[in-house]
Formats: sequence, structure tokens, C-alpha cells
Amino acid sequence: MNTIQEALSSKRTLKKFLLECDFTFLSTLHEQITTTLTERKAEHEAQEQQRKEREIKRLELIELIKAEGFSPEEFASIHSVPKAAKRKPKYQYIEGGITKHWSGVGRVPVVIKQELDAGKPLESFLIHP
Repeated sequence: MNTIQEALSSKRTLKKFLLECDFTFLSTLHEQITTTLTERKAEHEAQEQQRKEREIKRLELIELIKAEGFSPEEFASIHSVPKAAKRKPKYQYIEGGITKHWSGVGRVPVVIKQELDAGKPLESFLIHP
């Protein structure tokens, strides 16, 4: 599709193509392009009309909200979902000389997993306040 678009966009390439084609083929191609273009134009106009109607409706709703004594911002903030708080770390371990933390949720870090497999209890990694 991109190659066709590039070829048709170049005036010189298009002219060369049209000179090499049969007139009957070009007439048929013209009819098909005209029909498709008419359909596409109708679709575009319908979408544009829907967009305009939606914008008019949106402005009417904003006016109604203001007339009732509210601000549009009040309604926008109602639907905002608060971000979940980050979990506090419950365990700490040392990996490569760096102290790291783990909340106890999700996959067990490799270092802790190796220690657990060696028989060390999970409680030994607890962070003591």
C-alpha cells in the first residue's frame, strides 16, 4: 500500500504509468476511483457530522452543569481512580554487596530462594523496626 501511495504521489511516475496503460483500463480505473471516492467522502461527511453533534451535546451538558451550580472539574475528579500505595518492604537481603528489600509479594528473589533451599528460615530476612 505504501509503495502504491508513493508511486501515485509522484507526478512523473503517475504520468509514465498512465501513458503505458490501455485507455479502456484507465476508463474503468477512473470509474472505480470515482465511485470509491464518493463513498469515502460520504463516510467522512457522516463522521464529521457525528463529531459536530457530539461537540454540541458536550457544550450543552457543560452549560447545564454550570447552570446547576457545579463545575465540570468536579465531575472529572469523581471518576479518577486513586493510585495504589506502594507496599512497605517486609524483608531485606544482601545481593552483590547491596542491601535490597522485598515486600513479600510476588516472586521470591533468587538470593532469598537459594537461602531458603539451603534451610535458612524466612523469618531470618525480616526487617526489625
